[in-house]
Amino acid sequence: MSPSPFSPQVSASQVVDGVTVHGWYGVRFAQFTKRFQPAVPASGQLAVSQLHDVPIFPQLPSRLASSMGTAKANPQSEDAFFVNVWAPAQAERLPVLVFIHGGAWLTGGGAMAWYEGARLAAQGIVVVNVSYRLGALAHAQTTAIGSLPIDDLRLGLHWVVKHIAGFGGDPTRLCVAGQSAGGWYAHLLSTLPEFKGMIDRVALLSMGTRAPWTVSQQQTVWHGMNQTGVDVLACSATALLRLGMQALPQHSFQLGYAPSAFLPTEGPDIPPAFLEPEWAAQHSHAQAWYIRYTADESSAFFFDRDDYKTVTQEQVDQVLQHWLLQDLPPVLKKQGKYAGAASGLTPYRQIVKASSWRQFQRFPYQYAQALSAQGKRVVFQPFTLESPLAGFYSGHCFDLPFQFGNWADWADAPMLQGLSPEAFEVESQKWRTHLVDFVRGQDND
Repeated sequence: MSPSPFSPQVSASQVVDGVTVHGWYGVRFAQFTKRFQPAVPASGQLAVSQLHDVPIFPQLPSRLASSMGTAKANPQSEDAFFVNVWAPAQAERLPVLVFIHGGAWLTGGGAMAWYEGARLAAQGIVVVNVSYRLGALAHAQTTAIGSLPIDDLRLGLHWVVKHIAGFGGDPTRLCVAGQSAGGWYAHLLSTLPEFKGMIDRVALLSMGTRAPWTVSQQQTVWHGMNQTGVDVLACSATALLRLGMQALPQHSFQLGYAPSAFLPTEGPDIPPAFLEPEWAAQHSHAQAWYIRYTADESSAFFFDRDDYKTVTQEQVDQVLQHWLLQDLPPVLKKQGKYAGAASGLTPYRQIVKASSWRQFQRFPYQYAQALSAQGKRVVFQPFTLESPLAGFYSGHCFDLPFQFGNWADWADAPMLQGLSPEAFEVESQKWRTHLVDFVRGQDND
């Protein structure tokens, strides 16, 4: 899998929904320099014919495997600065969807089979998946430029603008989409002055809404890693990831709270108010926004835990009655007060709804309102389909298989077990069309 000089060659072609789609895998946009240092622009392409042969950045198993499954295993490398591109044959000046994967800032990759973009491309767009650094390798140390993953994505976007015409894409019609942590990055990029006039549209799917680490938080973790006596510049990537996880602060159990691991650190590349709806609506320079979350985001973190399955109304009341009203979703409020059992929901469903609103839904919902109030174009489409998996409902990431339409690549996902391929296809067609219409500027909701 040695890189070749940059002259993109089709890695694989397939007929998808009656359309011939070309795929270019392992196309390099940047090069690793040194651990905890910025990458540099680069070119080249791996000689591979399968998407899962393209490396992704080092990571440990995902904590959502109990619902999402494991997907095909990619090689892992600290030099996984690759994009993967799909376009219809004879594509010319088509709008471009740049997808930034999620994974809690800790896992995932633009070359994972889950995010195979051929079916979206078959509907008349160019799809680009981009990888960026994760976990301890991304966040344990900062540089003068700020966050390393943000810089990775900056290089990726500049590569797309410079080269996408060679794949049949129109660099002036760029939609940056992200899911979960990827949505956090997509939103952030849309507020940075550097990308004004470059990002035409933004799609935020189950966007993460975590505040970045403070510098002191990052320094505490970095100090903890270095207190072990291990040379963090020389140890293996896997050893460094485990070292970083051990150095993270230990969170005491809080009902309704799903803690995160690593996060980007506040700095010059992260506007302090970028997670404030009114500020974001004024400063995001996109021309249109597509905003979506699933109805029960947090169930993905709770459904397989006994302490949540058996939670009582008394336990839920003890927690939620002390939350600020703004942190409670409308379904848990009546006459300006916490509703509790009067909501008609089970105790477990109440805590799922509350956590989902607080940790995933409130900012996107209020952001959509703020954008609309300013007369800006926004499409808001919550995902409400429920999984047959007990207690999962419409949990975090349940929309992803439908969005990409690749049933076979999610074959081991417990959250899909019990759905028929026919029912999956009907739902997938709807969500693929929603997003593609938005990317093409043909949405009319």
